[in-house]
Amino acid sequence: MKNIIVSLLLISSLSLSAQIDENHLNIGEKAPAFTGFDQFGKYVNTKHILKEKPILLVFYRGSWCTYCKKHLTELQENLEAFTQKGYYVIVVTPEKVEKTKEITDKLNLGFSILHDSDNKIMKSYKVLYEVNEQNVTNYYEIIKQKVQEYNVNQNLVLPVTATYIINKKGKISFVQYNPDYSKRSDFKEMLKTL
Repeated sequence: MKNIIVSLLLISSLSLSAQIDENHLNIGEKAPAFTGFDQFGKYVNTKHILKEKPILLVFYRGSWCTYCKKHLTELQENLEAFTQKGYYVIVVTPEKVEKTKEITDKLNLGFSILHDSDNKIMKSYKVLYEVNEQNVTNYYEIIKQKVQEYNVNQNLVLPVTATYIINKKGKISFVQYNPDYSKRSDFKEMLKTL
């Protein structure tokens, strides 16, 4: 029950403000390349993947976020359809490796989740923002503690919820970017257009 109350507080009070704007990557722009190890220990290199497959890239705030867990579940439900269409699915998060492994096991996830411990991927895609008293006006200390607990290096950053499709030429062909964390990409609708 305590976890449910904390999750509800986190969801209801994490409001985004001036720090987050519409200055993000758009369709037609070159997608920044990145590498890393996923929760299964597999090395992921987007340059190598794009030689054979387009990429579906999703930014994920953390397993403490109820909306995020629901979105990851929906992604898993549609993973086979994306794979059949030739897509490689990557999720990026600042969350600690052990927390990501926990949610992978709990939700039986089969896609790669990269741990953006130095925030380079989130910065390069312009989705990074800091959790501070200006954009978290209610329950700041509780939220700060939760994000520090779940994030790598206890850093106070999160990504805006965003989804990108990167074509094999390394260009962005689809963007869903919304500072309102409750507004997410609809994977079933995306599949209809691919």
